[in-house]
Amino acid sequence: MPRWQRTETRVVRPFPTAESCLVGVKFKLTRDAEFDDRTSFDVSEVELDRLQPEFRLQVDPSPLRAQGSGLPAPSDLDLVIRLADARLHRSEVVFKEAVESLPETWHVPTDVSKEFSWKFGADVTVALVLRSERSPQPGQPFMRGQWVARKDFSVRSKAEPRAFPVERWTADDFARQGLPRDSVYWIQFIADDLNRRFDDPGEAFRVCLRADVYDALVQAQDTPQGRALFSTIVAEILTEVLWRGLQSLDASEEIERGGLLHSALARVEKATNATQDSLRRLVEDGELSSLRTFAQATVGMQRALAKLGNMNIQ
Repeated sequence: MPRWQRTETRVVRPFPTAESCLVGVKFKLTRDAEFDDRTSFDVSEVELDRLQPEFRLQVDPSPLRAQGSGLPAPSDLDLVIRLADARLHRSEVVFKEAVESLPETWHVPTDVSKEFSWKFGADVTVALVLRSERSPQPGQPFMRGQWVARKDFSVRSKAEPRAFPVERWTADDFARQGLPRDSVYWIQFIADDLNRRFDDPGEAFRVCLRADVYDALVQAQDTPQGRALFSTIVAEILTEVLWRGLQSLDASEEIERGGLLHSALARVEKATNATQDSLRRLVEDGELSSLRTFAQATVGMQRALAKLGNMNIQ
């Protein structure tokens, strides 16, 4: 695969670039969506089992053929597509084809797509790169893999409450906290007062997930089993935030708008039609189990578990 000159920037590149060649290159997350001019996408708007990333590979070679451009001819270039996993910090060139023989469209094969954590974010780069080394010429690219045109797409999730701090813990990490070595996860609260704003959720709590379970969840995140486990953890986080946050409130204390507790309450109210008063009464009455059911309904835990289908129980 071509080498990527990652440290280069448009400001310091010593030769011309031709971004206009890639204006017609488009990207979409599902096969039934329409290609448009967006370069940023919200993956939370897409059901993960419908995710089928696809490209329209419409390249305009005319800037490359312009006299005196100092750019390589189209016959000297490949088009490559690189996917970078924002969470796992890994990247891979998943497509390479000569510019002169490109298909009209190309979709990411399912087995390749599943290797990336789309719901946690991905960066997509389409670039025209030199196919082979050339004799150095002033003001012209000459190294194999140097790009002469590039277009970037960003895939991110704006959904809540998926953005929470997760740490990969070993059995020894749990033992040092006086917890069983075979613990699956532990929600460690750092802040006592959840009725306020936090710049980062990690300032309030963190989720410590057993290393082997963490690895399995990453691999299975787009499967019914992975989604079921994830929904269970999210429901538990929401339950803990509500329970701890409401328990520490004084009877006359106002809930700070935009704070962590307020956001959690707003989610539950919207999903279940519960009220702040009814949820506060559950806490006052010690009804932790009842409170948990509202969290489960809020995150769609029932739907996630129901999709497990007819799994064999050994």
